[in-house]
Amino acid sequence: MSRIAVIGAGIAGLTVAAELQAAGHTVTVFEKSRGPGGRCATRRSAAGPFDHGAPGFEAVTAAFGSQVLGWQRAGWVAADPSAGTAQMIGLPSMNALAQQLASGLLPGASLRAETHVFALEPGAPAGWRLRLLDGQLDAGHFDAVAVAVPAEQAAALLAPDAALAEAMRLTRSEPCWTAMVGWANAWAAPATGGVASDPTGVLARVHRDDARTGRPALDGIASRWVLHATPQWSADHLDMAPADVIATLTAALAKSLGVDLAPTVHAAAHYWRYAQVPDARTEPCGWNESLRLGACGDAWHAEGDVAGSRPVGLERAWLSARALARKMALSLSPD
Repeated sequence: MSRIAVIGAGIAGLTVAAELQAAGHTVTVFEKSRGPGGRCATRRSAAGPFDHGAPGFEAVTAAFGSQVLGWQRAGWVAADPSAGTAQMIGLPSMNALAQQLASGLLPGASLRAETHVFALEPGAPAGWRLRLLDGQLDAGHFDAVAVAVPAEQAAALLAPDAALAEAMRLTRSEPCWTAMVGWANAWAAPATGGVASDPTGVLARVHRDDARTGRPALDGIASRWVLHATPQWSADHLDMAPADVIATLTAALAKSLGVDLAPTVHAAAHYWRYAQVPDARTEPCGWNESLRLGACGDAWHAEGDVAGSRPVGLERAWLSARALARKMALSLSPD
């Protein structure tokens, strides 16, 4: 069997790891954050949990639709009627889906959290070694590497393959300022999220977290909202102080809904530098068979399995990871 390093423990990284492990390979997943999930994220707080990353996902391809059905039957995801669309969400939080995928890896897999891989270096006599951010060389020797991080971060890691690195350098991610706000006093808040029209041009979308399937209600908290700013506004206000971001986004919410907002009892902000990819590559993934180096994630797989279908976000990441795993499995035959 081959020893494979997967860099990134978001949905793409966890999916490629599971597929390769099922094919008989030994997998180690490296994640620079405290735990798995990537943009499938949930912020815990005294006001309750906030799904402040990907708000949910839909399935436009048959393959992903089948996978989502399996997750639904397992109780990992559910439909979100509050969205007014076919959106699905993780249970009891968005990050819980990633936690389930991580826990589902077979014995023998390793998830190395808070381990920041800085560069890939050739091993001796072959394969790969991983240089960490602190300058140390990881003790592992790997036969192949799958890079499953945002395009801008992947470009540096893929430097040994000029073509793959350039493909990622040419792929742009959009940022997103996100505010997480809670109110203790009831106000005329609709049960559903989603701002149809924001005259201020600030908000891209919102959702009311406490109204979503499986979300807890907390005493003293009347409603919890997640407010996502538009990519353009977020880029233009990269250096804005979090308190000013919160004030601007909540004012936009009030104007969009036509309500007077009471003072918040909880407010926090997070800047997603690589929130979404507006123009993904049409290739399903990247794979250099001679170097045994690949890349996957939502920067790839812009086209679905039905003519005209355009998967986005989490679905695109899953499809790309599955495609890379299959290419790698064909190249790396277990002993």
